[in-house]
Amino acid sequence: MREKQSTECRRAAFVSLGCFKNTVDSEVLAGMLQERGLAVVSEYEKPDWLIINTCGFIRDAKEESIGEILAALEKKEKGEIRRLAVFGCLIQRYYRELRETFAAADILWGVNDTEALADAIAAGRPAVYPDRQLFLYNDTHQRPAFTTANSSFIKISEGCDMACSFCAIPQIRGPFRSRSIPSILREAEALKKRGVEELNLISQNSTHFGRDRGGPSLLPALLKAVSSLGFRWLRVLYLMPEEVTPEILEGFDQPSLLPYFDLPFQHVSPRILRKMRRNGGYAANLGLVRDIRRHFPGAVLRSTFIVGFPGESEDDFRQLLDFAAEAGLERIGVFAFSPEENTGCFALPGRKSPRTIAERKRRLLDVGDRNLRRFNKGLVGKTLDFLPLGPWTHDSTIGRLWAQAPEVDGHCRVKVRYSEAATMYPVRVSGYENEMLLGEKS
Repeated sequence: MREKQSTECRRAAFVSLGCFKNTVDSEVLAGMLQERGLAVVSEYEKPDWLIINTCGFIRDAKEESIGEILAALEKKEKGEIRRLAVFGCLIQRYYRELRETFAAADILWGVNDTEALADAIAAGRPAVYPDRQLFLYNDTHQRPAFTTANSSFIKISEGCDMACSFCAIPQIRGPFRSRSIPSILREAEALKKRGVEELNLISQNSTHFGRDRGGPSLLPALLKAVSSLGFRWLRVLYLMPEEVTPEILEGFDQPSLLPYFDLPFQHVSPRILRKMRRNGGYAANLGLVRDIRRHFPGAVLRSTFIVGFPGESEDDFRQLLDFAAEAGLERIGVFAFSPEENTGCFALPGRKSPRTIAERKRRLLDVGDRNLRRFNKGLVGKTLDFLPLGPWTHDSTIGRLWAQAPEVDGHCRVKVRYSEAATMYPVRVSGYENEMLLGEKS
């Protein structure tokens, strides 16, 4: 039986940090709270509860999360909020330590037992995190939108079975576990009815979808099923390059499915990849890129790389620079190596100095900037669908084109007044300023 909600704490606001997988988690918890009678409001509407969903992936993300918690504790001390709940990856990873550090928070909670977290918040009482039941949401969980009305995300799985030496995600999120295709379809249908035009399918490793059940990847079957619903844009994020098979590539040949491939190669030097406990290499990764471009001539490829990994030589890094240029990757993200406790690479010798890491990051980003300028230049004069997200100025609108994934790929600014009722419409690309594309309504 659900506990009766406290009459003192009826309004909750969220701060959701980290990736869009966390955004989905925040929406799921918000829906649970609404079912228990709480109103979900903005931070500026004097909430009783402030709920922070944290990220604990790398040092920068951890520092951001800790800064938000400290700021919230100060608000609580001043009486601006009554209660503070902090949950998510950072707490899952460091629960014992943070339980003492942030003793003034009413609730500290990890990533599991989410129904029990909702019960505790609704009851307006402190609670101890049990960490007993791995959580995987489904279509029965209602999700108020924390994104714009025309764009949303569905998390198709939880956890990860890979053992990358630099990553703590398996420790935080547990083993890989897929949702069922019927459950994902029902959720997608509900979002379509709500007016969502862009649907993004996300997980820690989307290529692995369904393989935890003992057979091959079910991603092609999922893509075919969701594509049949007729979203304007359907996008898949986080494809593990080593697991992209010909069948998965063929699965992308579906109506409304964007030829956008998010492939976190991380590196191309075989020596460094072995230390990362990853497969691939220069030739294999370049072969995959060429296969994708052969199947989908207009494809856009995004990848992330880690620079400054322990033992990375100048020759290893030069291979990375050469690959990024030869592959012509339209989107490149670069992470400075972050030594994470209890990961396989934490004690590896040969760490690079912060100065060397910063210099290598700059040099790789320079290649990415050149690739992006070439790509953007090729868009000028083309007429493409535009997804409006909000007003930029009183007479211009900010949004995205299909080749721009949410948050990571910049935006497009169009010379037309924003309308709350606006749906996708065609624009002519007139120019660009770094990551910002410029357009005019055609």
